[in-house]
Amino acid sequence: MGLLGKNEWILRADYSMTVGRWFIEGLVDLGRYARNSQNIGHLLVEISERLREIDPMAPQDEIQAAARQLTTFAWREVEARRNVRRERIDRALRDAVWFRDEPLQRCYLCGYRFSEHAKNLFLRRSRVPLAPHKLVDFTRPRGVNPRHLRVELDHVIPVAEGGKTNAANLRLACGWCNNAKSSLWSVYDAKAWSIGVIQHPSLGHISVPQPLWMLRMVATRARCEVVGGCGARLTTDELFIAPRIIKGALTPTNLMVVCRRHDPWVGQRLVSPTLLPKR
Repeated sequence: MGLLGKNEWILRADYSMTVGRWFIEGLVDLGRYARNSQNIGHLLVEISERLREIDPMAPQDEIQAAARQLTTFAWREVEARRNVRRERIDRALRDAVWFRDEPLQRCYLCGYRFSEHAKNLFLRRSRVPLAPHKLVDFTRPRGVNPRHLRVELDHVIPVAEGGKTNAANLRLACGWCNNAKSSLWSVYDAKAWSIGVIQHPSLGHISVPQPLWMLRMVATRARCEVVGGCGARLTTDELFIAPRIIKGALTPTNLMVVCRRHDPWVGQRLVSPTLLPKR
């Protein structure tokens, strides 16, 4: 295990994806292509020229091979940006996604089991609004806002990245996770620091992690990581984050995923929303 701990592979994958995108956009501003009528051929020429400028001594066949690969990736991004628009999700599609997971409908990102009230609102069998919670998990404050408790449909591949509005690309998500995920993919899409510090009634001063850090780890690990093993999975249980090093802050290198049964903070997670950092 390296310096980054057990989450090293996730952090390195997100880093590679982020730096790769930065590199391509550093060669060519894809925002310009998203707003003009130039085609993939123009993009290939421009990327080839930039690569030659970076390394004039490189063999031409290697330049062209690299340019074709980068252009293929970059063009998907251009097309996604050109076609960004949310298609209307009609009632038939909503129902199809809901009943596909019958009878264990959960948030696909954290495992939260939807309430009967939330189900009836989603299926439009009720219009009675949900009430906010008086106590919330300080690492994932679902319930501060009634929207957090609702059932929503999330695009697994965001519309901004070319994702389709169809049953294959839609999943049930709680409002909190859907809002935290938005169109973000990588832990590096969030700020590098916690969102603030709270005075916990029993844990003392403790940093509250960026929502995307928690969401990324839970959704990727998708199982309880307690030492000795556990059968809890994202498809069967709600999962939480806890620190691997109990005195350390909840950063991406110090997060572990746990189920309710193995949660070291089982009696300490819930706090009054008034204690949470102001955002």
